[in-house]
Amino acid sequence: MASSLNLLLMGERLRACRNALHMTMKEFSERCGISERYLADIERGHKAPKLDTLVRIANSAGVSSDYLLQDSLYVKYVKQEEKDHLDDSLLALPPDQQEILCHFIRQLSDSLK
Repeated sequence: MASSLNLLLMGERLRACRNALHMTMKEFSERCGISERYLADIERGHKAPKLDTLVRIANSAGVSSDYLLQDSLYVKYVKQEEKDHLDDSLLALPPDQQEILCHFIRQLSDSLK
């Protein structure tokens, strides 16, 4: 299952908090009650912490968990009006151009997976 979080962005924000506290990874991981390796994986965006661990990390950094997650959530939907606009734009094209655009969108979508 794909993550709905931008783990890299969350990790960068966490690293910035730790650096602002002038703490090493070892010091901060001890404060959080997690291993240094696990902290490194979170900061690099390789792992997502469980909710209770995220709260502990945020509390240890003196920030809210919302702050760490801010702008990290992917939006998984497109508003209906945007879908309608895309449909209208596609239908306004000649059939051969519709086919080219549909092919392009499928390739782009596949490359982003």
